[in-house]
Amino acid sequence: MDDTHGFAADVFHTVCARLAGQAADLAHLVATDAPFDGWLEGEAYLACRSAGGRFGEVEFRPTYGSEGVTGADGRPSAARGGLRVGGVGDPGHHLWLFAEFVVAPARNGRNEDWQARTEAAIARLLGLGWKRSAALLIVLAADSRDGEPADVPSWGQPPLTDAVLIPLPGGGSVVVRAFDVKPDPADTLAGP
Repeated sequence: MDDTHGFAADVFHTVCARLAGQAADLAHLVATDAPFDGWLEGEAYLACRSAGGRFGEVEFRPTYGSEGVTGADGRPSAARGGLRVGGVGDPGHHLWLFAEFVVAPARNGRNEDWQARTEAAIARLLGLGWKRSAALLIVLAADSRDGEPADVPSWGQPPLTDAVLIPLPGGGSVVVRAFDVKPDPADTLAGP
């Protein structure tokens, strides 16, 4: 892999493939109508960790301070993302991805909480200030209603690649989308 977009899309599709294999567990979690962002982060970590050596480094819940982000006190930030993945490559050509995960509610009236969590994740990712590497917001939208696919709002951002629809046993679905978040929109990685 020699391009950041291809690397980021590979990580995203690796995570989605694992989630598709966990569709029964996803159906149970969606039915509880409770947050499961932490479970999602864990599954993403395990997906990348077991990807057969395609990724050079995989870290679960890395701190932003590890990427040079400082807090208001000037010390390394203790805020945590969901996943950091490093590609394999020569020094200077090593690819990186830092991701935050957000679960959108299944039309249950908690949109304000979801929007606040999404905006906070975007603000943290913008703090990275990355230009070449991927700073991904991965959104999973759940809907347990039969026959109606879940929908992920795009809020005007171009997606990294096409959304992935995961049908759930017993009806309903989840849709997973990834967005590259950059301070300068010209640096954003987007699909064709």
